Amino acid sequence: MRMGDREQEIFPKDPNKTYGLMELVKGTSTRVDKGPDNMVSSWPHLLIREAYLLAITVIVVLVVAILWNAPLEAMANPAHPTNPAKAPWYFAWLQELVSYNAFWGGIAAPGLFVAGLIVVPYLDRRRRGVGRWFARERLAANLIFTFVVLVIVTITLIGMYCRGPNWNFYLPWQNPNRGNIF
Repeated sequence: MRMGDREQEIFPKDPNKTYGLMELVKGTSTRVDKGPDNMVSSWPHLLIREAYLLAITVIVVLVVAILWNAPLEAMANPAHPTNPAKAPWYFAWLQELVSYNAFWGGIAAPGLFVAGLIVVPYLDRRRRGVGRWFARERLAANLIFTFVVLVIVTITLIGMYCRGPNWNFYLPWQNPNRGNIF
């Protein structure tokens, strides 16, 4: 091979190619037909931005932890358990569902929820509207997501603030365990 032959492209450009193997193809871009003018390197630009964001997050959490007290409840006493015993806020919606029906609240609903999360990438493979807030092309997906979040938040609030002794339903201002929360 002469030197001039070596300068020729070893791998011809394929218009369908969407990736690049850095050591085997000419150039350093991961996108085909995009020059360095259209690209931003992850080093140092992205790494520095992520480091700033990490520092800001740590500072905010530290300030909140110093300024506001997050007291723990009293030590657990097996002789006098709390009535009702409640799950932490992030599981309150599941505990509320279990109070209605053990199978649906404890097995079916969480199983269907996780299965739905696993299946979503295989069902929705369209590129239109991805990466834009409130895109009209993604209206159905956004409405389904919003509905699921609102249902979970509502059930969580009912489980946290509307359940009293013996898991009876009370309005938040009538709950005998809480006193007046308003």
